Amino acid sequence: MSYRKRKRRRGIPRGYVYIVVAVLAMVLLVGGIAYIKKYAPTKEHMDLAEYFKVYHENEAAVVLNGEFQSVSEDDAYGYAIVKDGQPYLEIGFLKDHLDDGFVYDSTEVTLRYATDIEVYTATVGNNDYFIDKSNNSLGHPAVVAQDGTVYVAVDYINLLIGEGNIDYFDNPDRVFVNTYGTKYDIGIVSRKAQIRKLNGPKSPVLEDLKKGDQIYVLRDTGKWSYVFSDNGVCGYIKNRAFEISGNVDYNVGDEREYKHISVGKDIALLWHQVTSHAANGDIANVLANSGNVNVISPTWFHLSDNKGGIASIASSNYVSICHANNVQVWGLVSNLEDSSVDTTTVLNTTSARDNLVNNLIAQAITHDLDGINVDIEQLAAEAGDGYIQFIKELSIKCEKNDIILSVDNYVPTASSGVYNRSVQAKYADYVVIMGYDEHYGGSEEAGSVASLGWVEEGVKATLDEVPAEQVILGMPFYCRVWEVKEDGSVSSTAYGMNAIQSYLRTNGVSTAWDDNAGQYYGEYTSGNVTYKIWVEDETSIEEKLKVMDKYNLAGGAFWKKGFDSTGVWNIIAKYF
Repeated sequence: MSYRKRKRRRGIPRGYVYIVVAVLAMVLLVGGIAYIKKYAPTKEHMDLAEYFKVYHENEAAVVLNGEFQSVSEDDAYGYAIVKDGQPYLEIGFLKDHLDDGFVYDSTEVTLRYATDIEVYTATVGNNDYFIDKSNNSLGHPAVVAQDGTVYVAVDYINLLIGEGNIDYFDNPDRVFVNTYGTKYDIGIVSRKAQIRKLNGPKSPVLEDLKKGDQIYVLRDTGKWSYVFSDNGVCGYIKNRAFEISGNVDYNVGDEREYKHISVGKDIALLWHQVTSHAANGDIANVLANSGNVNVISPTWFHLSDNKGGIASIASSNYVSICHANNVQVWGLVSNLEDSSVDTTTVLNTTSARDNLVNNLIAQAITHDLDGINVDIEQLAAEAGDGYIQFIKELSIKCEKNDIILSVDNYVPTASSGVYNRSVQAKYADYVVIMGYDEHYGGSEEAGSVASLGWVEEGVKATLDEVPAEQVILGMPFYCRVWEVKEDGSVSSTAYGMNAIQSYLRTNGVSTAWDDNAGQYYGEYTSGNVTYKIWVEDETSIEEKLKVMDKYNLAGGAFWKKGFDSTGVWNIIAKYF
């Protein structure tokens, strides 16, 4: 038997194979680790106290419309604090973002708030608060002060404006505020997911979510969305981890019922400037020579001190005569007669404002007035809160006593926004446009007292804030003769309707109709002075009455008795 020797195959040694496999495995392992390290979501959790970081003891973080309002270490206290377990919002933040109706008096450390029917009062550090004169308690202060800053308790805010816009979470303390008009999509989490600090898988986790959890979606950033959860955590979540199921609307709006006393249409109001008790005795003649007037407003009251006192020359006999002629009486209160009175102090001081309201109501009841006409002029910007609070508080008491409240206003300008006509419209029964003094005694250039275009623009701007059925258009029975000197300086003198016609005749001044002004215009020169006159007469008043009709306003008002003419009442009668 023979044997053939087998040839040995040549190849890669087995040891080498093991080495190659091991190297490949190591490469894959390292690559996998690198891949995971680079792309796999991190499980690192961030401490919420670090995310909602604040720098002062008892300070709370604030999230406004889902956005954390971060502060720096150098800032003073933020927008919220927690005191004895109760969250409080800083009053400026509250007014800016939730309700401007909170009015704080730093002199008497008192917070006021008016609803449509009641006035709430709370003082700093006091557990008790008042609804009108009724005593109530929260069990903790409604208002506190810290380091010179005033804060209002969240539960007190909710009591006044309604619940639903503010949420409080602890550990860490944070307050979520949603302003009126804010809307969010509602998302339902479809699987386990995380809210992260930033929109990427390597960003630390702020909250773990489970299937079925609800989130609120602010904005879609591509593959991620910025959201906040029911647990008060805001951050980013993958879009594929949730589905939109609806939306939530924080536009609760003002659901209060602001009631108004209506005189109806065709109000013809005549302002009667009365400067003494004796002048009241002429009322019968005033009515006999004033056409179809159905409301008269005598200038009877003015602020007399800084504590809310008023001077009065009211007459019950005057009212009786008016009522016998089917004419209502709306007593006017002014702030311009006594230069020693600081209107800002009166309006911004709670006790002084109360006195002013109570004094006016007492006068109205004593003399059987039908209404009160508020003529507060030259209002400083810092008096804005106190002024509108005065209108609210006076309105609430007027309604309870069946007294009509009307408020005189300038033609709207940027500087007159402090009068807040839109809020006036909620509380007052009528808003009167003083459609005159386009150019006034102190003007630096000559011009019409009430050109037609200026009046119409004033009406349109007022109607942006006030319903037409509450607007009364005030018209002037006077104009000005302007003296323009060579150096350009001007001065003027007011003339009533009869007086200006006499002036024109005496000085031989001819006039021509000015379509733009809606008035007759005349001028002449004597020596080095040019005299310019935009005439107010029956024709110009009728043009303004047409504007009143065009915009379907509640009526017209006329300043003042004594400046009128017989002819103008014939024109007015056509429109009332």
